[in-house]
Amino acid sequence: MKAIGIKILHRLIALVSSTWRIKVIGECEETPAVFAFWHGEMLPIWKYFSQKIEVKFAIVSLSKDGQILAELLEKWNYFLIRGSSSKNSKDVLEKATELAKNASIFITPDGPRGPARKFKNGAAIIAYRSEVPLYLVRAFISGKIIFKKSWDKFILPLPFSKIRIVISEKYYIPKELTREEVSEMITKIENIINSIR
Repeated sequence: MKAIGIKILHRLIALVSSTWRIKVIGECEETPAVFAFWHGEMLPIWKYFSQKIEVKFAIVSLSKDGQILAELLEKWNYFLIRGSSSKNSKDVLEKATELAKNASIFITPDGPRGPARKFKNGAAIIAYRSEVPLYLVRAFISGKIIFKKSWDKFILPLPFSKIRIVISEKYYIPKELTREEVSEMITKIENIINSIR
């Protein structure tokens, strides 16, 4: 997408998102923290937290789509960590772990390529290593366009959509857990986020 097209897209999203009627269930009781949410539901979640937490970093892939998202998130006052589970994963984890001690980290654990709603290890590892809580977040949208051909079934809320954002209780991953126990907990976390209604 050409630069002028991206600018128009960003302005449209800014305009449309200003009309969304967001209701939040739950709260983030403690920050810094790691916030994890599905790729397909991310847009209203990014928007909501853009005004709620002051120092925040978004993990965004190095793809072309990631660049479009990165430019939008910068406008929404996120700092960026560029990379993903498929590119620069070690560097991303190390940087995010260090930053998480003083800032909140936002990540889509099924991105950037899926499988959709499959919780990859990154979010849990960052929370585990930095010893901060992990929150799971979902978005439920009344009026929306679903891009059914995209791997994540990406959801674009329509103007004036009613959006219910649900924030889970905080989860800690104890440092004394073995690697196998951490893996088991990640499976449990995946089940929890998918059960949020």
